[in-house]
Amino acid sequence: MQTFGSQSWDTSLAIQALLASGMTDEIGETLAKGHDFLKKSQVRSNPSGDFRRMQRHISKGAWAFSDRDHGWQVSDCTAEALKCCLLFSLMPPEIVGKKMDEQRLYDSVNLILSLQSKNGGVSGWEPAGAPKWLELLNPIEFVADIVVESEYVECTSSVLQALVLFRKQYPEHRKSEIDIAIKNAAQYIEDVQMSDGSWYGNWAVCFMSGAWFALSGLAAAGKTYSNCSAIRKGVDFLLRNQQEDGGWGESYISCLQKVIYLIIDMFTLAYMSSKNMASCYVAFM
Repeated sequence: MQTFGSQSWDTSLAIQALLASGMTDEIGETLAKGHDFLKKSQVRSNPSGDFRRMQRHISKGAWAFSDRDHGWQVSDCTAEALKCCLLFSLMPPEIVGKKMDEQRLYDSVNLILSLQSKNGGVSGWEPAGAPKWLELLNPIEFVADIVVESEYVECTSSVLQALVLFRKQYPEHRKSEIDIAIKNAAQYIEDVQMSDGSWYGNWAVCFMSGAWFALSGLAAAGKTYSNCSAIRKGVDFLLRNQQEDGGWGESYISCLQKVIYLIIDMFTLAYMSSKNMASCYVAFM
């Protein structure tokens, strides 16, 4: 079986890492190629035909997980690529290439706004709404809650960060909507924080990834350690779970139980994988 790759997502994160290095003068060619790839990879139209009748959502202005041919809009892929294009628009075009047309940026904003729910959270591919009991049909062992669309802290954070950056450059474009979207997204991130200060991450393993996105989103919204209890609790969670070697990591079992399991020896992992998970939960807590 072939999957669809992750080119747009990987490129967006790699570009942001390169931009953070402060080495623009040395890596201009690489940045220009990445910028060109993202511009070519944006989805330029909605699905063909009467797509709403086919239960499809708008896709114009989106970035897919892989490339333009893939075509399926994803909120966080769109947000991360939008962030890159906004950052490139502030840089010399002779280094990173011509900036993206403003209307294409507006299309991206329209897409990610359309995926925000009333609770402030942002879904991945299409607006949330299906009943949660359908998750009983989930056939995958290591990822929970993938059958029906729902809101995710990672998608919410990426969209929040993109909207904050967009608002700085285009403060009058859909101002009221964007202000409300940012406020509601930040509130959603605070609302879904768990009692131990963590956030459940749906798209990686698991709580460390959730904390990364959640704290980044809250910081983008203007929250700080001094004015936001959620950030203080999140930082405390990370400090409590640092491992002896100074790093952070966890087992995929965290995804199943929605309780953090740190990286442990392979024998114990094998034991936990072969036994009833409920029994293992009791044994290792």
